[in-house]
Amino acid sequence: MIFGILGGDFRYKFLYEMLTNENYIVYTHNNKFIDDENNIKNLDKFLEKIDILIVPIPFTKDNNNVFNIDNENININLLIEKSIKYNIKMFLGGVINSQIKDTLLKNNIKTFDFFEDNSIAILNAIPTAEGAIQTAMEKSYKTIFNSNSLVLGYGRCGKILANMLKGIGANVDVTYRKDEDLAYIKAYGLNPINLYKIKSNINKYDFIFNTIPYEILDKDILLNVDKKSIIIDLASAPGGLDYNYARELNLQAIYCPSLPGRVAPYTAGEILKDKIIDFCFNKN
Repeated sequence: MIFGILGGDFRYKFLYEMLTNENYIVYTHNNKFIDDENNIKNLDKFLEKIDILIVPIPFTKDNNNVFNIDNENININLLIEKSIKYNIKMFLGGVINSQIKDTLLKNNIKTFDFFEDNSIAILNAIPTAEGAIQTAMEKSYKTIFNSNSLVLGYGRCGKILANMLKGIGANVDVTYRKDEDLAYIKAYGLNPINLYKIKSNINKYDFIFNTIPYEILDKDILLNVDKKSIIIDLASAPGGLDYNYARELNLQAIYCPSLPGRVAPYTAGEILKDKIIDFCFNKN
């Protein structure tokens, strides 16, 4: 079984090196960070050689072309057609829509969506949280220690981020909707805030970290945010706030997608490598 890495960010360079170091045969196509004898310039020749295709995270952003392919536009439907034509056995990537999955499965191509694997999401939450804190430190003249920090959302990333902030010495408020989350927030010594009541105290925070994947920071709430606050948005596209209005208000709102691949590419690559080998060789 031969691997092929199509595009991808810096973490895929480390993924490539880790797989080859474990004696797997890996070819690449159009990743600007990888350029050696296994890099094949022609897409058809690349697909001819491989059994397992690893595509970018996310697979596409515009539902038309493969995301993050340098100097080449690869239509996603064309890639699926070619994957079927060249008898690809497995198709792995991030945020693969259900229609594509159905087409692949109907053609006996097994799929693995990294974003649907809970353990990957939990492990990726660690470099995401670290990157969020790093960004906050770089953008602010204040310390995290003794700051008033708000974490919007108490999912996988919110849990880890809130605990890291508390460990640094921040005063951490965390939003909740469910009674279960309220209980956990209290149990970990954090300050619970009802998600639908954040407007009244939103002006007190030095740092606001959003993990909720919809526009929670709307115009009404942004109007009350202190101009000196730093907003770090970790939500998936299109983010968790009205960016146009934030700019009108001269607020510092920083969108931070795909932090694991940017702040800890080695660790992010290692997480993917372990899960890929497990899926390809231990579960099939």
